Amino acid sequence: MELVVAVYNISSVPKMLELAKITYGFGVKRFVLVKVFGAAAQQIGDLFKLAFKMGGEVLVFNDINDAVEVLRPDVIYAIGRPEKDTKPVEKVDKKVMLLIHGADLSFSPRELPPGAVLSHAVNRDVGSAGQLAVALYRLLES
Repeated sequence: MELVVAVYNISSVPKMLELAKITYGFGVKRFVLVKVFGAAAQQIGDLFKLAFKMGGEVLVFNDINDAVEVLRPDVIYAIGRPEKDTKPVEKVDKKVMLLIHGADLSFSPRELPPGAVLSHAVNRDVGSAGQLAVALYRLLES
């Protein structure tokens, strides 16, 4: 399975770096940022430094559809809070994009790319970093 982690709508530098550490820590090399603004946009050099140290790469896009067009994932799991319309993340033998909301919000239908599956990794509200860590563990370690 080929994995890419994409973070959408992020402004917090500590959160951006935490999500990147989780991604690279699980051995996923490609970390994508979509719609970066505020302090995160101003301090993005810190992310490139971290990526270099951990052997990863960073891609930055203004729009989620641009990221999908370039990366061409087979499956997009839009990870968020467990709600009645979300499905658990499932291991598949395809190219997978884990799409995480950088502001710990649920994705609105307008924000999602076509075909994205509203998902959760654990049936508890543990925030985006917790959902990402559990999703990566479930997909890579189990």
